[in-house]
Amino acid sequence: MRAILIDPKATPAISEIKIKGDLAGIQNLVGGYIEAIGIGSDVLFVDEDWSVKEPSKRHKGSFLIGKTKVGGRGLILGPKGEKSTKLKLLEASSMITIL
Repeated sequence: MRAILIDPKATPAISEIKIKGDLAGIQNLVGGYIEAIGIGSDVLFVDEDWSVKEPSKRHKGSFLIGKTKVGGRGLILGPKGEKSTKLKLLEASSMITIL
């Protein structure tokens, strides 16, 4: 499954990756229990407990998507049953501001 990974502490901070798309894999990538935020027909998964955790080296930093501040890593996936996100990497890059 094609996905877009947002990692504020990586270079590049926004990249396209391939994943299985199962719950355990998504949780591992974002660093904990997941929260889903709709982005058009796609979904952004983030760590729902980020704001109350001690930031680890792997899951620190934050970004804005629109006016919503999100901490740690984010993962954009397509709608349920789709094999990839509808967003292209360039579109996602224009929607996200790394803080």
